[in-house]
Amino acid sequence: MRKFVLAVLVALSGLVSPAASAFDPDTPVGEKKEVFPIMLGSEEDTTIGLAFQTAFGLPRGAEPEATRTIDGQSYHFRPAAIHLLPNNVGVLLSIGSLDDAGHSESGLNAIHYLKSSPAGWVKQGEWIGLGATGTVGNGATSWAFSSLLGRNPYLITAGGGVWQGCAIGSAAVTELTPEGPVDRGAFTEGMSSGAGIGQKEEQYDGKIAAAVADKSFTVAYTGTRAFKQQYVLKGGKYELVGKDQVPGC
Repeated sequence: MRKFVLAVLVALSGLVSPAASAFDPDTPVGEKKEVFPIMLGSEEDTTIGLAFQTAFGLPRGAEPEATRTIDGQSYHFRPAAIHLLPNNVGVLLSIGSLDDAGHSESGLNAIHYLKSSPAGWVKQGEWIGLGATGTVGNGATSWAFSSLLGRNPYLITAGGGVWQGCAIGSAAVTELTPEGPVDRGAFTEGMSSGAGIGQKEEQYDGKIAAAVADKSFTVAYTGTRAFKQQYVLKGGKYELVGKDQVPGC
């Protein structure tokens, strides 16, 4: 069974480092040791309600969902994951789905910086529209936080969709600087074809398998054939060295 089907591009257990705060008992405590390859997960963390309520200005005890109208379109946001930066700021990722979306329309991701205090989370900043998204109104379909790519932690999000029996996914890398998240580029996360008429059956799954901090990272692909591709930081963005070996749809 192919790994890429419609809105689910990667459904593996993730290396997500959740925030921990003594004043916020509903936030999970503990971190998993990070190793390569970086694995993305799709399980949403519904226990981070207090952080989500602060981020979207909801009353205490409200359901973990919020509606925002952006450019005349209505998006429903829900909490996905949270990560604690060294300066005790929690970075909250929320996924926004678009109501009544067409196939080519995507959702939105929201990133909030929340400062811890004895009274609870205090909102520091909001950024909407960063990271990878999926088709049919979906935001990111998988994600992970990682400290393996540079001096600052990174958020990796993936999304994509299916076009006439061919599925393709893209992953975005977002640096979580102390001042806010910064888009650092994207890479092909996976591809699967063969369900359409006359299509050649191929499948490729990519994971970040190595990195030189703040300089480059390597994506290793498995599937129809195995190979690696390197991305180098140039002009503030990670760029592929050479031609993309993953076929398009």
